[in-house]
Amino acid sequence: MKKALVTIMFFCLCGIAMAQETNTTQLKMSIGDTTFWKPFDYCDRLGYSLAGDKLIEFYPVHFGEKIEIVAKKAGRTSIIATCSDTDTLTWVDFIITDPNDVPVIVEKPVKPATQEFTGIYQFNPPKDNYFVTINDTESNRKETFMKHGDNEAHNDGVGFDRFWNVKTGKVWYYCPDAQGWTDDVDWEFEPLDETCPALNSFDKEVKDKSDLSKYYVGTEKVLDFNCWHFFVDIDEDTIIQYWVDPANGCTLKRKVNGEPARVVTVYDLNYTKLYFGPSFKKGLHDTRR
Repeated sequence: MKKALVTIMFFCLCGIAMAQETNTTQLKMSIGDTTFWKPFDYCDRLGYSLAGDKLIEFYPVHFGEKIEIVAKKAGRTSIIATCSDTDTLTWVDFIITDPNDVPVIVEKPVKPATQEFTGIYQFNPPKDNYFVTINDTESNRKETFMKHGDNEAHNDGVGFDRFWNVKTGKVWYYCPDAQGWTDDVDWEFEPLDETCPALNSFDKEVKDKSDLSKYYVGTEKVLDFNCWHFFVDIDEDTIIQYWVDPANGCTLKRKVNGEPARVVTVYDLNYTKLYFGPSFKKGLHDTRR
């Protein structure tokens, strides 16, 4: 029997990925390269989707059992293959480089003179009613975490938008090109823990906090908050800088060596009115987020 190519879609396949058996691989290509990818040994009902920026083109080969992939632009993107026969999903990440680009050498920054730290560091992250967005300035991807009572949500910055209720176990995902908020499998989620993963970098990564004067280099503003600025020597080749909110010990900015920083751009710790999610959906074809 010939394989049925279910669909080739150039839009993001959203949170449904979370509810299936998933396999992930990574491929490196240069602009102009061509490769072939066969995600499954056998599948009757097979579908492909592009999740991320349109940096590649792909074409079905032999009734869609594999695809030919051509790298067009530099950057990172992904293709998702689904097999409806076995409810299996395979994800391949592409890292595409321009062979004409001169390699950028990321240098370790010079650590400023440290200062005596006279503050009192305590990590007291928000437990509820927060909406936090972090911008990865290198990829310009914005990851968002939201908690409002029993409702929680996460957007990973590449198109996967999920919303769940920790009390009822109900889960939804969002695909604007499909049908907006859509029911997912109950209880298929990881609840946001009390350490607030969006803001816990300094607390989680810096194990020795017995003498913060070893790292403290002064204060600097992030989002109009006068943050403690720490330089932490991880090893002889790596320094990580942290900008920490003195009010609660939350990390608002993190930077490794000379690489672009990850910066909190939305920092709402008084998020008391929910304004998005499946409860705002008025019908099957309502695609409002």
